[in-house]
Amino acid sequence: MSFRDIVYIREFDKFDSMGNTICRNTGCQNLIKYPFRKYCSKECNKQFEKWYYHNFYWDRVRSDIFKRDNFTCQICRKKYPYTFRRKFARSRGLECDHIVPRSLYKKLGYRFDSLENKVKTITEFLHNHDNLRTLCNECHKRVTKQYLCGKVNVNLTNYKSYNNLEVILRKKI
Repeated sequence: MSFRDIVYIREFDKFDSMGNTICRNTGCQNLIKYPFRKYCSKECNKQFEKWYYHNFYWDRVRSDIFKRDNFTCQICRKKYPYTFRRKFARSRGLECDHIVPRSLYKKLGYRFDSLENKVKTITEFLHNHDNLRTLCNECHKRVTKQYLCGKVNVNLTNYKSYNNLEVILRKKI
């Protein structure tokens, strides 16, 4: 992934057929109103910021996964110490691992060619909590090495039909 694959907040600007700026909030078609530069109301502004914050800030997503997994490696089950910095949970001994590696997003049909596809790729795959797990540094290195050496098969056949992203990782014999 490159810097072009990042979803910038300005990409969410929407316009009506006359070229007037309309509210950024999903599903809202109202014209923007003063003093809200990109929104029709304070409520739409807060809804959009909350949605954007929880879906597009990697630090937020990573922190959510650490909390969900109780700061415990999901392979070796060792619990690690943590701190909070600017509301985000941090741990020097933990990594947030993609169960299905990020590099496979194109094979799964995800693209970054339009705003809709960027949002879909990030929310359904890259930052999907069901595709993320907490691993310690050692387990993360081992899992990544096994994948890169071809010792792990990632079954992608029914990936999009799963409701909760049940991914099967099988070791090659």
